[in-house]
Amino acid sequence: MTSKYRPKMQINLGRVMADQGGLNLYAQISEAITATTTNRTLGAAPFAGSVKNVWISVGASGKDDAQTLSIEANVKINGTDCLSTNPRIAHVSGEVSQQKTTYNSLDTGITEAVLNTSACTFNAGDVFTYGFEIVRTPSPTTEIQAPCLVVELLPAK
Repeated sequence: MTSKYRPKMQINLGRVMADQGGLNLYAQISEAITATTTNRTLGAAPFAGSVKNVWISVGASGKDDAQTLSIEANVKINGTDCLSTNPRIAHVSGEVSQQKTTYNSLDTGITEAVLNTSACTFNAGDVFTYGFEIVRTPSPTTEIQAPCLVVELLPAK
């Protein structure tokens, strides 16, 4: 006679997330961004843990060869900055407006985020907020388009 019962599997969700890269919080604007935004809610932490990385991408980096044009993101946990250096994408004179990311600094005009190690841990329920700071003239040749923010989270061990 065969048994109807199957062995139960136990899954350690925290370990799976750590092995697979954790969980991410996302924000995106699907159009041109022409002004600084502050204190937008990104979400609440579903578990206790730490921030692994923060990066931004843009669909188009904008163009203004005469003046500064850049986008930078800040991230806060319960109102406290979790970065000591914010990720930033700046237009480089002579380049065309193009997709860029701060996921790595292999491109020009890129500043990668640096975590503030004393302020990048969180508890379940902590609230994440963000802002995009735009530095621009009143009329760049091409606006920055489709900015996206990714905050990578790792569960506590």
